[in-house]
Parts: sequence; C-alpha cells; structure tokens
Amino acid sequence: MKVSFSIPGRPVPKQRPRVGKNGSIYTPKNCKEYEKKVAEVAYTVFRRPYAGPVALEINLFLTSRPGDLDNYVKSVSDGLNKIAYLDDRQVVELKAKVIVQTGITERAEVTIKALPLAL
Repeated sequence: MKVSFSIPGRPVPKQRPRVGKNGSIYTPKNCKEYEKKVAEVAYTVFRRPYAGPVALEINLFLTSRPGDLDNYVKSVSDGLNKIAYLDDRQVVELKAKVIVQTGITERAEVTIKALPLAL
C-alpha cells in the first residue's frame, strides 16, 4: 500500500532544542508548529499507523535557498510519528530532495509505502 499527500506552506527544518531562562529544555515554537501541521495533514490520510517497515519519500518545494536536507526530513518524519507509522525507526528506505525554484508554491510532498516484512 502506498499513500501520497502534500503539506502546504514552507517546510521548516528541525532545530536543536533550546535551553530556557529557567534551565528547561524546549523545542523552538516554529518547529513544533510545523510538526503539528504535518500531523494534522497525516491524520486526514491515515486511519491507523503502519506497523511494519516503510519507505519514505519527501520532495521539498522551496522558493529560496534551503537549510540542511536532513533537518527538513527530521521535521516531517517526527510529525508523522504515531500517525503514519508507530515509530520513525520503521523507516528503512528514505528518498528526499529539495527543488528550489522561484514562482512555485512552497510545500512538502510525502509518499509512504508499506514494505513487506523481512523474514
């Protein structure tokens, strides 16, 4: 089974946790909001998370120079956790790319494919 969907808006790369004034550790607000947006879109597509191995493909469409590709992947992957799959450790194949072009609609296009269990 294969599922594809699009997350509208400019993708947000995962950032390192920050330390607050009181010494508590937190995830930056824009990262949390983007992961929530990914989760909300995924909820409309998945009735229940895949339980086995999956292949994940992410195509990022941006209008200007991007951050590190692996940080974008982490934001999307974390947003899909417990919705598209039970845990991101299930992702055993990964394909990701950035397309930078002026005049396009910024978005992330995601495809998740259930893979057969290895014996």
